Amino acid sequence: MLKHCRVISPDGAVVHLILSGLAVAIATLALLLILSGEVAAQRAFAAAPVAAPVAAPVAAPVAAPVAAASTLDSVARLAISRNLGVRQAHEVERQGQLGVRQAKGMFLPTLSVDARYSELDGAFDIGDAINPAYAALNQLIGRDQFPTNIRQTLPYKQETKLRSTLPLFNGALFANLAAARAIRELRGAELAVAKRRLDADARVAYLNYARAARAVDIYDAALRVVNENQRVAERLVGAGAATGDAVYRARATVADVEQQRAEATRLRDAALGALNLLLDRDANTPMATLDDAQLPAMRPLTLDEALVAARRREERAQVAAGRAAARAQGRAATSGFLPMLAIAADYGVQGSAYHFDTRRDASMASVVLQWNLFNGGQDAMRRQQASSAQHAMALRAAETDRMIALDVRTAFDAVTVARQGLVAATARVDASRRAFEMVDRRFTEGLAPHLEWADARQQFTAAELNLVMSRYALVARYVELERAAALRAIP
Repeated sequence: MLKHCRVISPDGAVVHLILSGLAVAIATLALLLILSGEVAAQRAFAAAPVAAPVAAPVAAPVAAPVAAASTLDSVARLAISRNLGVRQAHEVERQGQLGVRQAKGMFLPTLSVDARYSELDGAFDIGDAINPAYAALNQLIGRDQFPTNIRQTLPYKQETKLRSTLPLFNGALFANLAAARAIRELRGAELAVAKRRLDADARVAYLNYARAARAVDIYDAALRVVNENQRVAERLVGAGAATGDAVYRARATVADVEQQRAEATRLRDAALGALNLLLDRDANTPMATLDDAQLPAMRPLTLDEALVAARRREERAQVAAGRAAARAQGRAATSGFLPMLAIAADYGVQGSAYHFDTRRDASMASVVLQWNLFNGGQDAMRRQQASSAQHAMALRAAETDRMIALDVRTAFDAVTVARQGLVAATARVDASRRAFEMVDRRFTEGLAPHLEWADARQQFTAAELNLVMSRYALVARYVELERAAALRAIP
């Protein structure tokens, strides 16, 4: 940079005015291009996840258990708002949004301050070449017209300048913006997947806790029965209607039920801890439970309806974002074959000392063109890699569709089997209850041995536990079907 370099116009103000107007015009054009591309990308992604949602196939709770459904929904909403994993996914999505803003900023002008001050030793002094020549001229003309004490080293001891640059055309910037948008959509889809999974996990965890709590209640009821049986056995032995072994067997039965209840209590507390972990609460925070009659009932749902509804799965949006990223990779590779054009403007002071006036300032305007004509075929290989990545994402999309379909079919079959199991469990508990009532009446009258009574009681308790497990298992499996088929709208 030469001192007082005014290439475009002898008037520095005119130069600055022209450069400023050009920069503003180009920046405005770049912003318009970015905003129009953003709108187009948003519309394309809105159309990407395929079919419109189906309205009818969602299985809704019947009128009676609305409170139960509301309880499950409130647990899911609380988990989504508090869960640490979802909050981390929110931050990752925010990073994707900031990445888009960063990519847009690369189209705008930059302004920076560059300053340097150096102590030179052995540097070339221009005066060593100019002073002898000026001395000879003075001698020829007979007067000291030219200075002979010039001292100026190269490079200058100090150089301080403002630099502004603006890209006029750079294909890599557009590819980078497209990639940033794809990453933003990918992070959003990942957040949606995490929310849907947590929505199901939280409700299933709540059902597991409620089921374990009901098991404790059943053992409490059984404990009251066996304690009463022990009292009856002691009365029969006292009346001479039974032998002493009946009392010992009754006591052993009480101890067995107490042991089973302790294990059921441990499982209930573990289930409560797992639920509170999803809710980001202390493991011992209490939670109200549902009564069996309050469990939500589901209307039948056909497999075809579930498969159609599954088209809304967020995994499909993940794949769409991956394909967009692969296309952006292809655009980046293609930009390597195109030129890059930019303008730059510098204004500052330079010399051996700092002097801030119009006589010592310097300015320079540049138009920079860069075009890579050959780099050993690297750009061609990058473009082939991008094409391969797009093909891989197409295969990934087909694989995702098949995995979703399998997930739906598996969940649908599980619900079907759970419905059948609930019918069988209801019949089993009715039969075992009748059998126990008959044996208990005979034992009270001294007509049945304690061994028969204990067997009938054990079968009845097991049948009650099985019925509770079957009821909650049906609801839990339907929750999994809702997740697999994307039947619920996730906040």
